[in-house]
Amino acid sequence: MKRFFLLVAALTALVATGAAVANMKAGDVSQVSATLSAATVAHLQTRTITCEGQTIEISNGRYTGTSTSTTPDLAGPVELKVRSVYNTTKKLGWVEGHLKVRADDDRSNARFAAVNVDGKLDGWLTGKAGQRDGILLGSLTGSFTSAGGLTEGQLGAGTGANAAIIAKRIECKEADKTRPSVRLTVRGQVNLISDSSISVKPADGASQACTIGERKPKDIAVGDRVEMTCSQVGGAWVLTKIRERG
Repeated sequence: MKRFFLLVAALTALVATGAAVANMKAGDVSQVSATLSAATVAHLQTRTITCEGQTIEISNGRYTGTSTSTTPDLAGPVELKVRSVYNTTKKLGWVEGHLKVRADDDRSNARFAAVNVDGKLDGWLTGKAGQRDGILLGSLTGSFTSAGGLTEGQLGAGTGANAAIIAKRIECKEADKTRPSVRLTVRGQVNLISDSSISVKPADGASQACTIGERKPKDIAVGDRVEMTCSQVGGAWVLTKIRERG
């Protein structure tokens, strides 16, 4: 079983990420653990490249959910900002990013990196627990996809693949993007907006809804008068651009 430690210490130095624990004078040490679920996805950006016959998926996203723990510093809403590089041909890759737990008393923050073997993470986390409650050091495991986030996540518990990889440079090119076949422009009033879709009703017709993709509308709210342009991609209308009208 992997171990996760909360070091409550008088710190003499914490040098960058990966600094040696020998640089601090440790006081109390407690073993802790937490279960993570962060499957709500936002601001996901994904691109695919082809490298010598291999397909590489590179993504950046924000994932939110809940951290469950008997340790107050590790219990509460959790947010992960993740950069993922994954070779879908070999089913190997890695993730790196930042984890934040909004505990009742304060926030815990940590940086992490993990190997991804066929969607299973095996990695390491280091950061700070709460408000001067100590530093966090320990293992991070779980299941991860860029579209589905982190599930069955474990801090300081569970089992891992104990995997290691070597990543090296190869010749790559961007995968061909699907070009829109039809465009649609609607002028009217916004009558519905969410993280995933927007609807605009013109003065003389029915409402038109479009899916919100990578282009997120800024400072647009229900009731605003706008000009919205959408493109048909894969049989669905996807927002291309939107601007307010006076």
